[in-house]
Amino acid sequence: STPFKLSLLVLHHYVGFYFPALTCLKCDRVNTSGVCQSGASFCQTKGSQQCYVRKVYEDDTISYGSQGCSSICTDMLLFSPNVAVDLKCCDDSPLCNKF
Repeated sequence: STPFKLSLLVLHHYVGFYFPALTCLKCDRVNTSGVCQSGASFCQTKGSQQCYVRKVYEDDTISYGSQGCSSICTDMLLFSPNVAVDLKCCDDSPLCNKF
């Protein structure tokens, strides 16, 4: 029936089937200077994915990080006694996840 088809169309839109792909920086390991040391490339978001940049601090000094595309991405800052992890997500522009 028509209401059912319309509901499916709306659901597909919100699940991410119609979001345009976004190009993100991808790097498995970024050094303290912001230079990619392993796995430098680009990735394309799919569906509801976002670009992310993760920075790991040891004793308040940047230690290393990573960049890429992720399906599960929420901005957060995690702390332990000597280590902090800062995760930022973005989907507003290409290459928005610069280190």
